[in-house]
Amino acid sequence: MVKPSTLSLFETEMHDQLAAARDALTEAERRGESLLIHAAAAHLEGLVDLARRNGILDAVVQPLAAPAT
Repeated sequence: MVKPSTLSLFETEMHDQLAAARDALTEAERRGESLLIHAAAAHLEGLVDLARRNGILDAVVQPLAAPAT
C-alpha cells in the first residue's frame, strides 16, 4: 500500500511533468521542427498514459496537438 503522502508527491510530480511536456510540445510547434514535435508529442502521450494508468487523469483529457508533417 502506498502512503498518502507519497501518492500526493507522485501526483504533484506527474502534474508537473505533464505541464513541462505540454510546454515542450508547444515550443517544438513554435519552432516548426517536425522531429522535435514528434519526440515531444510521444513523450507527452507516454506521460498521459502513465498518469491514466495510475488514476491521476480521467479517461477524457484535452486532445493532444497533432504533430506537423
